[in-house]
Amino acid sequence: MTTNTASGAWDCHFHILDAAAPVVANAVIANRTASCADYRAATDGLGLTRGVLVQPSLYGGDHTVLLRALAELGAGYRATGVITPDVDRDALSAWHAAGMRGARFNQVQAGATQIEDMSKTAALVRDLGWSLELHLPARELSRHHEMLADLGVPLVLNHLGRCRPGHGTDLEALLRLYELPHVWVKLSGPYHEDVDDLSWAHSLDVAKRLIATDSSRLIWGSDWPHVTESKPPDFSKLLSFIRTAADDETVLRRIMSENPQTLYR
Repeated sequence: MTTNTASGAWDCHFHILDAAAPVVANAVIANRTASCADYRAATDGLGLTRGVLVQPSLYGGDHTVLLRALAELGAGYRATGVITPDVDRDALSAWHAAGMRGARFNQVQAGATQIEDMSKTAALVRDLGWSLELHLPARELSRHHEMLADLGVPLVLNHLGRCRPGHGTDLEALLRLYELPHVWVKLSGPYHEDVDDLSWAHSLDVAKRLIATDSSRLIWGSDWPHVTESKPPDFSKLLSFIRTAADDETVLRRIMSENPQTLYR
């Protein structure tokens, strides 16, 4: 794992896009095409042979692109969709059979879901063994702590919990929530913070704090194709970030391979 990731490593957060697909009325990100072939080309030779395809918020609850991509990617790939409490149970069963293993709540590019619905959605997916994923600024975690603590399903916080540089209360809120045994964190999207200097030093510090706390509930994702970024980062820099944060082959293997195998079985 010193030169690249070991075969069988997971990329637990990436998106497939289709410029021809319809988007929700309130989409805040422009649609374009980022195909399975494009993704395979971007990851060729990196050992990323498993992964989790995440529903882009601009498609709302229409999983047409996601399910088509999941079938094309084949064995070893899972998906996280966008569902609401009124979802049809037969649809849930069909999505599970196709490989869906989670429901996403994006409260940064908000509109497709409401955080107030998380408890109801958790009840719907609990018997399926799904997780709930949450993209939420860390400054809002304390306000929702009690509800998030009582979900009764694994909770995955996206993009390092979105802690702002220089705001110690953000990290305190994240670590307080991470004390709970059902809470996981994706060490993804380090570029969402540290915008000015592009060093990702703050995100690296957050990752190291999480690893020092408990490395058994951490996973990694590329966030490809980096739809929020005018200058997308190289995969090499993203992989260097997680290697530096782990600073240990055993910990790196746990984050890249063992932990996601447990979460997305």
